[in-house]
Amino acid sequence: MAQEQLSEYFERTRTTFSLPLEPVGTPFQMEVWVELGAVGYGEVLSYTGLATRLRSPRSARAVANALGANPLPIVIPCHRILATDGIGGYAGGVDKKRILLALEAAPHQQL
Repeated sequence: MAQEQLSEYFERTRTTFSLPLEPVGTPFQMEVWVELGAVGYGEVLSYTGLATRLRSPRSARAVANALGANPLPIVIPCHRILATDGIGGYAGGVDKKRILLALEAAPHQQL
């Protein structure tokens, strides 16, 4: 099921995943990953924006650390979170983040 859904994602015929997920993390990481799931296909948000959604606007650095620990980085789409001054980091490498954003046609001037 996961392989099929990932193939569909890369073929641009799937914009959401319907997989049973059981990621393991701290309570804060889990909260970040759940909120991350609300950032839609083709949308982007800043680390501060995600922290604000979590009602903790000063925790942008902690949010970035939680994203770096994301065990399912395409299914739980941390590539959609950008730094306010640029693209930001990505566990798979910034080049991969750019590819995923381009795949989703996310509007961002510094891709």
